[in-house]
Amino acid sequence: MKIVYISDNNMFLCNEGKIAALPCERAEKYTDTVNEINKNKEWKHTGAGAMFREDISYYPDASQFVKINGVSAAKDDFIYSAILGEMGAIYRKSVESPKAPEGHIYTGMNRNIGSIAYKDGRIAAILDGHLAIFDERGDYNELTDGHSKEDSPYWSATDDRIFCSTRGLALEGGSGFSASSILVVDESAGTIDTLFAEEGNDLLEPKNDADGNYYFIRQPYKQEKDAREPVWKSVLLFPARLIKAIFGFINAFSVLFGGEPLRKSQRKGDVKSKNKSARELYLEERLREAEKNEKENAAAGDKNPGIFPRNRVLVRISPDETETVLCKGVLDYTVCNEGIICSNGKELILIDKNGSEKVIAKAELAEKLSVIN
Repeated sequence: MKIVYISDNNMFLCNEGKIAALPCERAEKYTDTVNEINKNKEWKHTGAGAMFREDISYYPDASQFVKINGVSAAKDDFIYSAILGEMGAIYRKSVESPKAPEGHIYTGMNRNIGSIAYKDGRIAAILDGHLAIFDERGDYNELTDGHSKEDSPYWSATDDRIFCSTRGLALEGGSGFSASSILVVDESAGTIDTLFAEEGNDLLEPKNDADGNYYFIRQPYKQEKDAREPVWKSVLLFPARLIKAIFGFINAFSVLFGGEPLRKSQRKGDVKSKNKSARELYLEERLREAEKNEKENAAAGDKNPGIFPRNRVLVRISPDETETVLCKGVLDYTVCNEGIICSNGKELILIDKNGSEKVIAKAELAEKLSVIN
């Protein structure tokens, strides 16, 4: 069994339990080209003359502007979607010859290509937040629009319908998005209907199988808070924040040149943590959260405890509308002939049709799973 997936912005292949990284030719070419262009411009913005003109520029590594958003099996090969700087793109890649030149399907400036799904020469893709269908020449037809955001398209296993998740954008009286529900889109009939929706829950990653079962991930809905602070609060807190900033500067000066803080109760670790970047602090917080979730999952008796909360569950709805929770603490999953392949953030697990679990391979943060038959 061959499974392609994304982890930490890279593509991987799991072939009979063995994991191998897949090179991304287009991302590498984009990064090398942009970095070379910036390097050739660097002389204009360095040296004393540039400092005198206040014309100093910093060019970050172009790889920071590359994002791989989706993979999908396409016959014997697979396709992937990516953001390369300001360009959205879809390419075809060989599994047997991963270093072979990649096939071009679509590129568009200032277009955002998200998750994708392939079936019989047609590609369901999220284009600028809405569902679209591409052919292999790159021509496309947009199916949804409006004040919503779609994600995770999936071609039905029983017909030509498309499933996707959707969430509405709050226009007045707040910010952020509503809870995610599941749509079913029938292009030939020109219909868009809500298939599943629940108050207080996000329903994500919809799929079905040839036996008529529906699947999705359910997790508690958390409303996004408005990050903007009221003006009155900013005015009231300004004096206190100014004093805090001044003291913080003096304290940092004391630590830097005196070797110890003004506040004797402050531990050295406190100073060190304040010097960490936002990314480092974010990753540390996520790591602590993952460790906590894994301990809780193991204590609850999970056979293969993952690093995601147990309230993020994989659900199956049978043709008679019976609901079954197949897995808890799930990151992502896909349907295959043998059953369900599930990622718990640590491993790829096969859940067969009898409900038995078997670890296929160690795979950290594997998502956007797709099986190549």
